[in-house]
Amino acid sequence: MYIFLTLQEVQAQSPCFPSQPTTAAYAQGGTSLYKEQVLWLTWGAELSNVDNYQYGRHDQPLNNGSGSYASIPLGDGKYLCVEAVISNISPGGEIKSYAPGNYGGDSMDDMYHIGGTDASNQLVNGIKTSGQTVSFTITCKARLDGIPVRLAGLVLGDAESLNNSGEFFHVTADGTWNIVELKKNLANTAPYMVEKTTEAGTTRQRIHFQKGNNDNTAAVSFLTFNSSAYGAFNDDYEVSFDVTLRGTGTTALALGLLTINADRGDAPESYGAPLHLFDGTALSDDEITMGVPENLNRPDYTPGALVSEPSTYLGSTGPDPDAVPLYSEDALGDDNDPDGPTNEEDAWPAAHKRWSYNATYKKGNTIAVEIPYQGSANARIVAWIDFNWNGEFEESERSSTEAPAGTGTVILRWTIPENRIAKSTYARIRYAVNEDEILSPTTVASSGEVEDHFIYILGPATTNPMLPSKVKQPTQSP
Repeated sequence: MYIFLTLQEVQAQSPCFPSQPTTAAYAQGGTSLYKEQVLWLTWGAELSNVDNYQYGRHDQPLNNGSGSYASIPLGDGKYLCVEAVISNISPGGEIKSYAPGNYGGDSMDDMYHIGGTDASNQLVNGIKTSGQTVSFTITCKARLDGIPVRLAGLVLGDAESLNNSGEFFHVTADGTWNIVELKKNLANTAPYMVEKTTEAGTTRQRIHFQKGNNDNTAAVSFLTFNSSAYGAFNDDYEVSFDVTLRGTGTTALALGLLTINADRGDAPESYGAPLHLFDGTALSDDEITMGVPENLNRPDYTPGALVSEPSTYLGSTGPDPDAVPLYSEDALGDDNDPDGPTNEEDAWPAAHKRWSYNATYKKGNTIAVEIPYQGSANARIVAWIDFNWNGEFEESERSSTEAPAGTGTVILRWTIPENRIAKSTYARIRYAVNEDEILSPTTVASSGEVEDHFIYILGPATTNPMLPSKVKQPTQSP
């Protein structure tokens, strides 16, 4: 629901592309584990009708220059701006937008949808052709807060349900393809054939969906880009890929992007929206041998998966990508995210989750907190504690130290100030290779991780000669 409301607001404002319909979207429902990772390219809407077709418009002609656009809020006035534009449509070729679910044999809408499956699906992430073979190119690029950023990967799915009598599609891009999702229909014994090949003399790889069974069977493949896939900084690190699809009746494919790997804070919104970009997108092997067609619709086939392998992070576990800000009163929004790992944020020691007013939180006391980390390069760890309980992290509340490359721990120290308020509060830890990127608690950093933590302050004991001593429990949240 949060993503839905956010994108509605952005479509009204369109801060990235004021003259274009910003309809590209993350799915809100479906069986997929990757709904928060895949930004689906959607098609067919125009600026004049985008209020009625917020996630694309079904069955609309697409031409050279047709585009899909996204304006994704990241908090604190920051936006990720993504665009994808069609070109080089083969002469005489006709392609149209397609909403999966319009054919009873579709499976894409079961895995990813907005509004429901079948005819209720509003996510128009398909491109279709009927009775012909059509080729075209799509070029994509992205900017974060006005600065070009590299897209992490490409997504391809069967949007309509291939038949076994001549329908196919394939996509060629500079990277590595792996099947990561599959809906089988073992009651139908017809094969679902996929082949991967390398384009001669290049680093480009083609995945070819050769034929299906036209019956609720479909696969989704992710591609991670090679470094050679990206254009220059001045070209916004643009990437291009080539598409061909053949329909005897109607054939449709769905295209999406793995945009950026971004870790975010999860303290209340008043503390701002830091953002850490991190490398580490990887795909586990789908066990498809290069150049050998593989039947995926069989009991013993298991697809690969999207895995995260960050190299610079806090605590014992690297960050998971966060599609939206995860503001929360208990600073557990990231850990409680149903699409991410639990207890991933563990750099702040358990012994410092609760502080006694008498033993620890007196004015003038020194606090020393040991923070574990893993880093591939020399870096910096910075943290803040909201001592004065004003809902912000301030320069006077900051502690910082170097973090040499490797696995280790650092000690962060604070002297409790005179203006501290004896109420439960929040801490933020930031870790990055470039110190200048994390001087503030809310900036964008090109590496590392951010963690937010809630600290309970256990109040002073109250004594009554007739009653046993008690400790007051804290009031939560500034």
